[in-house]
Amino acid sequence: MPGLVPSPRVTTDARPALAARSRSLDLAAVTALFVALMFLYEAIRDLVGPAVGAAAPLDHASDVIALERHLRLFVEDDLQRLAQRVGVIDFATTWFYTVGYTAGFICFFTWIWWRHREKLPFLFGWYWITNGLALLGYWLYPLAPPRLVPALGLVDPTKEALKLGGSLSWFEPFRNLYAAMPSMHVGQTVIYAVAITAILRSPARYLVWLWPAMMTFTVMATANHYWLDGLAGAVAAGIGLAIALLVFPRLERPWTRRPAPARPAAREVAVT
Repeated sequence: MPGLVPSPRVTTDARPALAARSRSLDLAAVTALFVALMFLYEAIRDLVGPAVGAAAPLDHASDVIALERHLRLFVEDDLQRLAQRVGVIDFATTWFYTVGYTAGFICFFTWIWWRHREKLPFLFGWYWITNGLALLGYWLYPLAPPRLVPALGLVDPTKEALKLGGSLSWFEPFRNLYAAMPSMHVGQTVIYAVAITAILRSPARYLVWLWPAMMTFTVMATANHYWLDGLAGAVAAGIGLAIALLVFPRLERPWTRRPAPARPAAREVAVT
């Protein structure tokens, strides 16, 4: 008796469902890994923070402020006064800082997953290498942000936004208050801007650099960072990229262009 042969129709119809299930499992695995790494990152960031009242963060803040003043570029207090005078700027910077960090990586990696999945492994690695470098900075150079330097008299408008539900306020007790150098609010947006500029082809792609520019303005206007923190975040992203290129030589880079699929050759029709 001949063996049963699966119907071609049944086999073909099952493929989309199996592919969709595989994509769902892959997405769940990537999301679970990202969340696990984020919790690990937050835990280590809190662990490497100095004790409350430690002298080093304020000493480092004095050094940073002195350097910016020496360069005649200490503008953090001026930017906050500007934001406070113009309500729209105050509102925009407060909420951009509050939700922009989390919304940024969610939107970026969701876009990469759905549109450029082949580039996800490299970008994922680059992102977390950069965050690892940031943890090293928080450990070696704890820094009091402008809002925690009494002599400056600056305030953190995002504190009230957190209470209103603008972000996850439950993690506040575990927050390392001196994790300011480098600013990953800025560093991560540099990663996004480099990747998007490399992937897209439209001339308008360069507008994405407004993202890190706006974030740099925002972190200063909200007294959460100095501009040197933002510069350090960009440097961390650059070093992270260099390391990722060495560690992941075979993964597809954001700037890699795949050749367009070849069109099937037209069949010749014999005339009889």
